[in-house]
Amino acid sequence: MKAVLTIGGGVSGGAATAALRRRGVETMVAANDNETLVLAPRFAATHPDAVAVASPGFAPDGPALRAVRAARLPIVSEIGLGAELFDGRVIAVTGSKGKSSIVKFIADALSASGRTAEPCGNYGVPFCEIADRDPLPQFAVLECSSFQLETPHRALQPESAVLLNLSSDHLDRHGTLEAYLAAKLSVFEDQPSDALALLPSPDDTTGGVPDPATAFAKRFPWRRFETFGVGADADWRWRPGAVLGPAALGAPEMPIAGSYFDNEVLGPAAAAAAAALMRAGLSPAEISSAARRFAPLPHRMQATARGAGGAIWIDNSKATSLAALLASVKMAPVRPVVLLAGGRLKEPLSLPGKELLDSGVRFVYTLGECGAAMASFWRGALPAEYCGTLAEAARRAAETARTLGHCTVLLAPGTASFDQFKSFEERGDAFAALSHALA
Repeated sequence: MKAVLTIGGGVSGGAATAALRRRGVETMVAANDNETLVLAPRFAATHPDAVAVASPGFAPDGPALRAVRAARLPIVSEIGLGAELFDGRVIAVTGSKGKSSIVKFIADALSASGRTAEPCGNYGVPFCEIADRDPLPQFAVLECSSFQLETPHRALQPESAVLLNLSSDHLDRHGTLEAYLAAKLSVFEDQPSDALALLPSPDDTTGGVPDPATAFAKRFPWRRFETFGVGADADWRWRPGAVLGPAALGAPEMPIAGSYFDNEVLGPAAAAAAAALMRAGLSPAEISSAARRFAPLPHRMQATARGAGGAIWIDNSKATSLAALLASVKMAPVRPVVLLAGGRLKEPLSLPGKELLDSGVRFVYTLGECGAAMASFWRGALPAEYCGTLAEAARRAAETARTLGHCTVLLAPGTASFDQFKSFEERGDAFAALSHALA
């Protein structure tokens, strides 16, 4: 690359620009749509061999990238540029939920084994920043969002790539589940023929969404892939207390009893991580040890307080979709569950109240922009009360917890936070403070 127009002046665009300039590449930054509309044709006219590097915040059909295409500039994503610059091994993880935890698990396990590994992408720092490190880590463990994957990234050729799961999310950007899945599947697009592709077993696919394994086989009919899940047909699978590898590798068993991953929600994801880690050279014993040592990220099923009557307060503010809300309930350490949910919905309100009840929820206290609609939708199947604010919902939950005794008070909003908070982290911190005061 001799000249690059960087689309976006934020964290991803800044990392791409810095890495390119350190390599002597002439770089101009268009920080927003309006600047791109002006700069793209000028830059293309004066730099006939120029390329545009796009940050994930810019949609392919948005005005900025339409202007870039009109100027006939080839477009590459920031993670695509990072892959071109990085001279090391790449493991890529995508999916609708649980990506950051699995990326952290893989990176932690590789580091504990004596290898150097850095998490990056949608979690951690931009891939271009890792590619610019000196010395370079041996492994980049890359979390890929659908936004990062929908822009071309031909240099991204991970030795192992994982699609953890699929549920309705980001339809405001992608339009349909099929388009969302297509973006996710592009993580496998340019893998070498001998690379590892991991997809959830069809038996583990949630009803109502396309099956990723079937879609993969249709899109890449020449490619072999392996599956993970809980069923006997999965190549890599979880059963309570352990994850198991395929018979072709000697059916290795990796105990994970008592770990963050030993549950029906995260167990299959841990099995997928084990597959990538064994491909990277780790032994079953090293993988098992890493799983048992794993410390979860903040705001992911994080215990924040314990009440005198036995209630455990759990912050899962990162649960920003309805599928993640339900998964959070299934992961609750104690039942019954007193659920706090609500905020700004990113999808139609479709999760039945009976499914929450059957999963262990006894009471729901709702908050935020969609809280009244949530309470109305679930009321009848189980007690649901609109409280308006997180503080009031937590106060009512504390009263209920004192009545129930041994239970879980769970913040799993199922929504974005931007109606009342700046981020899911701020929302989780507020919940933690309330739990300390009320438990």
